[in-house]
Amino acid sequence: MSIQHSVRLFQWPLQRIMLRGYSVRLVPVDYSHLDQLSRWSVEEDIWRYMTFAYLASRDELQTWIGSAMNANERGTELNFAIIDEASQLAVGTTSFYRVVPEHKRLELGKTWLGAPYRRTRINTAAKYLMFNHAFEMILANRVELNTDARNVRSQRAIERLGAVRDGVLRCHTIMRDGFVRDTVNYSFTIKDWPATKILLERLLEEHTSGVSQKAPPRLADDHDR
Repeated sequence: MSIQHSVRLFQWPLQRIMLRGYSVRLVPVDYSHLDQLSRWSVEEDIWRYMTFAYLASRDELQTWIGSAMNANERGTELNFAIIDEASQLAVGTTSFYRVVPEHKRLELGKTWLGAPYRRTRINTAAKYLMFNHAFEMILANRVELNTDARNVRSQRAIERLGAVRDGVLRCHTIMRDGFVRDTVNYSFTIKDWPATKILLERLLEEHTSGVSQKAPPRLADDHDR
């Protein structure tokens, strides 16, 4: 599959949007999600390997939401609250950030879920919606995911989605406790996306067998939420 760079116009700045499919809704995060997110973010274990923030207190979470809203408004990032449509609760967050528009590249990260929602279809559905938007609407050539080399569980989860392990960035990031971590870098590219899309849809259909959410995700702007 060749990539026609002159034809594929990368979306920049990024446009605020709501993404919906497979009983999950991704909406631009704002202060209306603070109470629900703070219910889950108090768990210390969530932040063990995180580098973007430490949100175990309500005040820290509120400050981060304010920064995320500003980035959304400028179009430099897309920071979403993950909504479980079964409960109508905000159960975590996920983002596009570290965008390099001249190379049509961005990173998917800042992703966390409350304990009851991990190892469920929610993470897979959220990733599907994000990748679908990145490759088919933003028109990215590459989406990266990075994780701590010690976080084997995260690496296995990323690999189950079909990501390619591109390598290890040694002595890459200094953690809050001073530990200098190695970062494992993964990616999906526009060349990978057709096969990856099929894989993720099959995984999601297994989770939602007999449910009408098998339909392709609906895209809407951020006013439709």
